[in-house]
Amino acid sequence: MALRSVYTGRANEGTLSTAEANDKLYIVYASGREIVVHSDCGRYIQSIAHAEFTDAISHIACNPLGSILAVAGSHVAIFDLAFSETDQLNDKDIKSAAQPQWTHTSTFDLCDSAADVSACAWVDSRLVVIGTGSSLLLWSFGDGRWTQSKAQTMGGGVDKIATVFGAGIFATSSYNSRLVKVWQLAGDDDNSNELRFQYVVHPVAVCDIFWRQRTSGSDRAESGALSMCALTRDGRLYVWHAVQTDDAARPSKSLYGINFSLAMAVDLARAPSFGESDDCSHRELVAANILTRPFQNSTLAVKPKDGAAIGIISNSNYLPDPGMSEPAVAREEDSDHPGDGNDSSAKVDQPAIPPKRYQDPPDLIYAAYSDGSMSVWEVSSSSDAFTALKPRVVLQTPARETTTFLMPSPQALGARPASSLMWEVSAKTLLLALVDAVGHVFILSTPLQPATSGSEQRALEVRDLWDGHKEPLFHISVDPYSQRVATHSTEGELLIWDSVAADGKEISVSRKMALDGSQIRTIAWAPTESEFIAATNDKVYRMQYNATALQWLPGDSHMPQLSAFDRIFTIPADPVDELAEPNSNRPYFISTFEGESGCIRTWRVPGPSDRIEYIGSSTLSQSGSFDMASRVMPVSHPFFSRDNIMATFDASSGGLSIWGIRTEPEFVWFCSKKHRLPCMNVDMIRYNSIDKAAIVSTEPDGSQTITIWIFSSASRASHYLPAGTIYPRNKTDRVREIRWHLTSYAQTYLGVQWDSCVDIYCQERSLDDTWLCVMTIPAAEFGDDKKIGSFSFTDAGGPTFSIGRQLVVHSHTLPNGRLLCDVAYEEHGELPLIHPLILTELMSWGQMDAVKSLLAQLYDYMRELEIDAKRDVALPIVPLRDLISPSGPGPDKASSLGSLSGSKYSALFSSELDECTLDSGPASLDFEGFNREKAEYLMERLTQIKVQGISPIDQARLMSIIGTISATTVKDQPIDSMGVRYFNKLQLLELENRRTRSSQELSYRELNWALHSNSQAVLLQMCLQTHAPDGLTWESARRMGLFMWLSDTSVLHAEVEKMARNIFVSQGRDPTKCAIFYLALRKQRLLHGLWRTASTHPEYGKMVAFLANDFSEPRWKTAAAKNAYVLLSRQRYLDAATFFMLSGKLADAATICVTQLNDIQLAVTLCRCYEGDNGPVLKDLLWRHILPEAFRRQSRWLASLVFGIIHRYDLVLQSLTDDLTNLAAEIGVEAEASSYSRMDPLDTELLILYHSMLTHSPKYRAPLVTQAELIAQTITIFECLGAPIMSLVVLEWWRRELYTITKTHVSVSIAPSTRFASSQPSLGADPMDSGTLDMKLFGAFTGFGNAGAKPARLEDSARPAVVHPMDSGMLSMDSFGSMFSTLPKSTVTTSSRSQGTPAAAMSESQEQQQQSTPLEQDKRLTANGTDDAAMAVDIEDTPVQYACRTMLALQIMEFICRAKNASKSSAVDIDREKQTIADTLRLPLSIFP
Repeated sequence: MALRSVYTGRANEGTLSTAEANDKLYIVYASGREIVVHSDCGRYIQSIAHAEFTDAISHIACNPLGSILAVAGSHVAIFDLAFSETDQLNDKDIKSAAQPQWTHTSTFDLCDSAADVSACAWVDSRLVVIGTGSSLLLWSFGDGRWTQSKAQTMGGGVDKIATVFGAGIFATSSYNSRLVKVWQLAGDDDNSNELRFQYVVHPVAVCDIFWRQRTSGSDRAESGALSMCALTRDGRLYVWHAVQTDDAARPSKSLYGINFSLAMAVDLARAPSFGESDDCSHRELVAANILTRPFQNSTLAVKPKDGAAIGIISNSNYLPDPGMSEPAVAREEDSDHPGDGNDSSAKVDQPAIPPKRYQDPPDLIYAAYSDGSMSVWEVSSSSDAFTALKPRVVLQTPARETTTFLMPSPQALGARPASSLMWEVSAKTLLLALVDAVGHVFILSTPLQPATSGSEQRALEVRDLWDGHKEPLFHISVDPYSQRVATHSTEGELLIWDSVAADGKEISVSRKMALDGSQIRTIAWAPTESEFIAATNDKVYRMQYNATALQWLPGDSHMPQLSAFDRIFTIPADPVDELAEPNSNRPYFISTFEGESGCIRTWRVPGPSDRIEYIGSSTLSQSGSFDMASRVMPVSHPFFSRDNIMATFDASSGGLSIWGIRTEPEFVWFCSKKHRLPCMNVDMIRYNSIDKAAIVSTEPDGSQTITIWIFSSASRASHYLPAGTIYPRNKTDRVREIRWHLTSYAQTYLGVQWDSCVDIYCQERSLDDTWLCVMTIPAAEFGDDKKIGSFSFTDAGGPTFSIGRQLVVHSHTLPNGRLLCDVAYEEHGELPLIHPLILTELMSWGQMDAVKSLLAQLYDYMRELEIDAKRDVALPIVPLRDLISPSGPGPDKASSLGSLSGSKYSALFSSELDECTLDSGPASLDFEGFNREKAEYLMERLTQIKVQGISPIDQARLMSIIGTISATTVKDQPIDSMGVRYFNKLQLLELENRRTRSSQELSYRELNWALHSNSQAVLLQMCLQTHAPDGLTWESARRMGLFMWLSDTSVLHAEVEKMARNIFVSQGRDPTKCAIFYLALRKQRLLHGLWRTASTHPEYGKMVAFLANDFSEPRWKTAAAKNAYVLLSRQRYLDAATFFMLSGKLADAATICVTQLNDIQLAVTLCRCYEGDNGPVLKDLLWRHILPEAFRRQSRWLASLVFGIIHRYDLVLQSLTDDLTNLAAEIGVEAEASSYSRMDPLDTELLILYHSMLTHSPKYRAPLVTQAELIAQTITIFECLGAPIMSLVVLEWWRRELYTITKTHVSVSIAPSTRFASSQPSLGADPMDSGTLDMKLFGAFTGFGNAGAKPARLEDSARPAVVHPMDSGMLSMDSFGSMFSTLPKSTVTTSSRSQGTPAAAMSESQEQQQQSTPLEQDKRLTANGTDDAAMAVDIEDTPVQYACRTMLALQIMEFICRAKNASKSSAVDIDREKQTIADTLRLPLSIFP
């Protein structure tokens, strides 16, 4: 549809007219029960409604003063111009610039309520004439009300009334009569309403009449001339002049002194067409009229019967053209004798017209034809114009294609011509408004100047279309497969809008439906271009488009009779990768769903000419009700997925289920995902194809809020991330509709319809409150008290909504000129590759080669350019394969990749840099070429320039990362990836502390990296040199978390002692500041010596004497403990803990640190220094105090840190992924009920820990399902943060991990399973080489992990040896189960049989269950009503579903295209990048736009 249009409704028949205001023309017509006003340039001005109109408006009449008369049934209403204060100013420019508004001023009802009004017109500002069948009614305004002043009985009908405004003259005609009656209000008394008339007779019945009054000079009354034009059925236009007779006895103000003489006759129907001489048989006349010009003098004194307003010509010399027929003028004085239309005895009078000069502009007469052509004649007036008056053709346009609009045919119009108007919009352009047979108002334009010599005359151009419903809209539906839109009115009218190309622009035109009168209840778009499904209460219609009739017609009489249903869906039957190509013969399915019973019925449509086939019915399995069932949108390529068809919600349990279909081996519906929402009062759910949902809920105070949820799942058990909340402006605001829109590159924006406005939101790069309102469209723009009826998005992304019966297609361009799709990308699109978030994540995933290459390219780019500090620097980009290929030494890398040579997966595990790529200049990357000199240069230049797409704080972070890489790449200081990750986060924290002037500490997450690092010695030295150059203090040690992650206890003791000494020296030689650390190191005598040097301390004497005692004796231990309790009562907690340490009560000191000082690190440090890592106090502290606190806080990272300290790596991973409340109960930790609303937010670091531990210890394997679910969550987080490109790195690692698992399993297998013998030719064959990766080799998602075994309590379990698992390479799998301990029984049994070992007996049903594929199990469980959450599903080689992969691919591709265009780089091949993305994400190339 058009980008910015207001579709104001189709025109009621015969209501097209013009009104005047501020000396300008306005085009007026009626649509339904409203009057629509447009400016002369086609801009929508106003819709005028009247509450008392209960019928459609049948007639409209406008006068030159701007008043509008409207007739609806027997009710007549008058609307006058309402000027604002600005409009009342005398300044003509200000007045002409004002936008007019019409308001209702008066009303009257016809005396005969059953009267059928056939015509109406203004006689003057206080008198109107109305034709009702065979009567002519005059209504006058006086004393503030309208009264009927005259009722004239007519001998025939009145179909047309044309008046000379202010002159007391009007003409009437009937479509079946040759006679035109010209009436005049007679008599000198102003109150007299005597009517006199005369006949003007024509050879053929008249179908239209209109007047033309010419004026020039300053005295219009004396120099004017009055003409009447009549259009007959045979296409002739007759022009009659009013001529004054010489009979002086006649009253000067009556028709008895006026004759009408024929001045001109033009055969419009037989005028030669463009480029032809006389052949016009191929076309018919459709419409004709005279050019409309504004009334020249709006201040004219208008009174009834004011004859001076007409200029009458008196002469008798005029002779018509001999070729003309001879119409007649007959006079009737006292009675009405209409005569017969075929009366040949009518008297003909041909008075002459004297020559006289006029300066009026020439009249333009136009005629429009059925072939789309038009002719314009000019009729000029001069001194002797009436003696030789002939029209001159000034414009002829050629025929045009009528596929855009259907020219109304004479057969469809009957006796009437099409309603039309023509006016000048400028000195050289004419506009033609033409109403077709169904009420479409086409605005056509043409230049007034004819084509010059040698140039081609242009056809009429479609400039605009006024279209739409005549009744209010209540629903808008957008075709996901094309640009069609369906609108449904309250009266049951359904219009299908097609976008058609017309003269270089897109014009939207509505097509009506030809049905048997049944009201359409709902529709479902078919995945073809020429049909859709419409359903009534009991029948389905297959509507197909008839291009000849330009109408939708039922195309299949064998459609099903329906029982009760709530929803109807259509689903493409073609493979997903074939949906990109348009196909008018595409087969598809039709499914109806009934929510109460869960019954779903399905039919198949093979093709446009094939009969529909019934497939069958089934009942969806779900424990609960099917509330709020809706279609997952959008459903078009490339976002369509057979896993996301329908969403249902069970209000009682909070279960949100997503349903999909399978077509092989048979058609079946199944539950593809299950989400469990938190407790909320849900009012509306809108789920989209990329697993994002907008959920409207009612709060306890009655207000509504919208919560955005982003779901991720690798199996049916899904996880969700709350991604922002949208609040109403007022508590009383209600959400009426929510719509999602996905750009062609999968960026998301959300439209929310409130009562008074529509808000458009874009997603931002964050995990909380991530939706930014970028556009608000208030309903008040379209009038006071207006409300929005229905809302949706067009295919192009423009907000589309209804205001009453008007359809508004709003532009997707913001006021600042930016497009919504551009804003969506700016707010949520891929970050630059040089952004610190991307670099940090690449470093975290061990992609140091890629990081260094990016920085090296940035260095080269800055060196080669003449950098201007005042302009942005466009960043270079690198090929994707160089980002996702694994880092490492060349030989190892080559060997690992060589093992995959020849398989279909080789492209996924290598960079695939061929010789051409390596020699392509900028694309050739020197992974070792980034050194300290380049780092220093970059840090210097980054202080001088602004990097595009990076904020100042992020640019500072970039400098910090460069410094970190420079420091960690020094050859004599090797550091592993975990150490780099920790040190980088420490550097960024220091930068943030300096920026905010705070002293934040590293989070427990970062401490995990240092804890698992194999480079702790080097890492410690770097931390001390960089962040404690003046010596270590407890504040700096706690900020870095040193004593939580140092594994070597001897190094720990040495550093604590250095820290204690530095504290004593730096803090005024006060022993109390360092006493607790010396006591933890069991160095009481050294502390005593320090006190002996602190002679100035107030407690010097007491402490020296007290510390001189032997605290190994119970007496002095008790004395120290008593002092501790006294200090505790005085809230001197640190001193109390010091005396507890002196008394040997380590547990009490540690408890004070945790409970009173809230310093977990201090408690752990005291325990490790005092009794080592195997002491009971440390274990008890961790088990009884810190772990319960971690579970209470719902802190995953603190729990994982604790489990890492005690070397329980199975629980490390469980704490990162499992529900902590369940985990606490499982391992027997007694934790208080959590007061936290939710756990620590899931982030990418969780999966990185898995990745890092697996990399360092190849024999360690976590349950595969846990990794898969974590990968899905991580990818979702990356998408939220604007880093979908990192998903490729994750999925590439995942595929390498699966390959490792598969190779390991093949190497340890004794014999191949019979299940796979046919597909695997040899025992040692690589499953990758066969072209398929059969995940049954290592089980389905639900088959991993020793779920039944409960880990022993830590205090009851044996303490593992203090050997870091990453160092030894050994890790016991008993605590969490080996991945091979739960292989499918069929595999184990078969292997055992091959060795001759008897296998355990298995029932036939059990064996069949285990031998069957996950899809077969899925169908069986669905049929049996088993909980879908327990179903086994296939493990794909990528753990995220099709829609998620598609979203990632499109977002990454958008970044590459935009970055390449910005940098104008030739280093990146778009086609190669598409192939890389498609291979990595397992997608067809057809998804890319």
